[in-house]
Amino acid sequence: MERQGIRPFREFGIPARIATFSTKEKGDRLIKEWAGRKNCYVSVYAFNDKDSNRLAKYDSAIIETLWFDFDDNENVDNCLQDVRKLYEQFCLPKNLTPRIYYTGGRGFQVNIDFEYLPLPTRIKKNAIRDYLTFLKDKYRLRTLDQNCINNSITCLRRMVNTPYIDKKINEPNGRYCIQLEIAELLEYSMDEIEKLSGWERNRIFEIDRVENEMAAKGLLQYVCNALHIRFQPTNSIPYLLEAINGTDKTMISQDFKNNGYIYPVRPCIKSIIEKAITKGENDHTTNTAIATELINAGWKDEDIAFVFRAIYNEEPGNKWGWYKDNGEAGFQIYNLRAKSINRFSKKLLIQNKICKKQFCGCGKW
Repeated sequence: MERQGIRPFREFGIPARIATFSTKEKGDRLIKEWAGRKNCYVSVYAFNDKDSNRLAKYDSAIIETLWFDFDDNENVDNCLQDVRKLYEQFCLPKNLTPRIYYTGGRGFQVNIDFEYLPLPTRIKKNAIRDYLTFLKDKYRLRTLDQNCINNSITCLRRMVNTPYIDKKINEPNGRYCIQLEIAELLEYSMDEIEKLSGWERNRIFEIDRVENEMAAKGLLQYVCNALHIRFQPTNSIPYLLEAINGTDKTMISQDFKNNGYIYPVRPCIKSIIEKAITKGENDHTTNTAIATELINAGWKDEDIAFVFRAIYNEEPGNKWGWYKDNGEAGFQIYNLRAKSINRFSKKLLIQNKICKKQFCGCGKW
């Protein structure tokens, strides 16, 4: 189906989002600049609209994939078992061909690609989040990261064939994020997969999006059930899309933190992160605004600490309290999380001159 808007682009992060790109050539240049020094990430979804600050408008996400992020800090083999379960119980019966990646660290990532679905903006975020949560519960995928599910539209994923940087020592661990063949997923042990990740893999993996239409249909049927739209299992994708787009109903929102909703990072916070990294310094209030924003966006403590390491160019962590020299989060982050501090309100952002636009809309996020 035809897409509307500007030329599709993706975000690039280290993990702070520092650039966008719309061509493979620019993406390759960003990888060449940062790979080996920082972990390289790309947005799960492409976007086709930007706001007045030239930042991605996340409600313009182009829905043509389902993304699953599996993590286990203690035993990555648990992730391997869950990915196999997803393939054998969900993909195989529906004749779906997924893209499967070992991250090089503690987890796996899976994409199931299909043709573009023009879902209404009002339900796009909730539809992806709720359907993935449904699949997680149905197939008992314990290592499927709920934080990533809650914020799927805005998430970044590791870029294939880039080195995995150990955040504790800020050095490559000797492995790459690699794509796996289905046979390798099913037959190889975790040790064998880790050995495969010792170098880049330049082979081509072809995915037929049309053949994966049952993944798209399953998502649309779930949405129809949530919106109380009648349909038949034999109804086509165009029929289901027309029914969904023809109603003004919206999916029941779970948009509050206590029920697991993850607030997206607002453009003004993204902007001050980029400026702080460029300057190599920041004041305490602005750091607090950044930390509370990322905590409320579902970021893990070590990823938040990584942002502050980037800001202070890896100066000794004890000097600031936002990170430790071994890559762990500092006491400032732990204290904010322990106190359940909310992110800064629009009024507070303006008072502290973090957001300088009265009507930029960040108070509505």
